[in-house]
Amino acid sequence: MNDGEAVLLGVDSISDFDGLDSRTHNDEVQFYAFDILVSDGDDLRKPPLSLRKTNLTRLLARRIDGIFLSDFEQGEIGPDLFRHASCSASRA
Repeated sequence: MNDGEAVLLGVDSISDFDGLDSRTHNDEVQFYAFDILVSDGDDLRKPPLSLRKTNLTRLLARRIDGIFLSDFEQGEIGPDLFRHASCSASRA
């Protein structure tokens, strides 16, 4: 079982939630995998995320059509990401 998100990209390469919700473009939907939680019935939540990402990369190496590995940032990015998102939201 993977953790991820179904995405429909618009012509501007930005996620189109309304198009995804309408279900009129199902053949264009892509799945971006973030993590692998279970494999062959084995619970993989205890190993570190970096190891799970490595396993997920290996699993998706065959490039299953429509499934992509989401980018992964190493290290502590949470505080910087939160500050950036907060600044962007306050300007909107």
